[in-house]
Amino acid sequence: MTATILLSILLFYGILVVVNIPAPFVGLEFDSDNKPSLWYAPPGFVIPIVWFVLFTLLGIARYKLVSQQLPDYQWWLFVLAFLCAAYAYYTLGLAKLTHISALWFGLIGNIIVILFAVLVVVKLLPVSKTAALLTVPVILWTAYASLIVLGEMKQQRLI
Repeated sequence: MTATILLSILLFYGILVVVNIPAPFVGLEFDSDNKPSLWYAPPGFVIPIVWFVLFTLLGIARYKLVSQQLPDYQWWLFVLAFLCAAYAYYTLGLAKLTHISALWFGLIGNIIVILFAVLVVVKLLPVSKTAALLTVPVILWTAYASLIVLGEMKQQRLI
């Protein structure tokens, strides 16, 4: 049991790492300024810690599905993890290609992640309440991140 849950968690850490390894090599880097510009934005070092926790929860959710012999449902979690891990590509990457603010792509991407995460919760709820509930923090964090993006957009007079 311990090895299975650990493997599930490590699998999701692997998604996070493997998806993001190429980002700096293709010129996608977030600002290294750790001082938030909005009073409700967390310092920069908090964000990777939160995602570490969220991917841990997704790994545990996968474990719950596998242990309940529902492996077909784990793909919903994998797609959600990939969407979350690909943030740099659909924000910074698209901004670099189009010369449109990364904030717009971040907001659109966050909305897509929230909607997909809600769909995942709806799909998992009938088969594994625990797995569904472990996915909810992704919705909450991404909604909070969207409020930060909206605040930054307002500061930069994009909206």
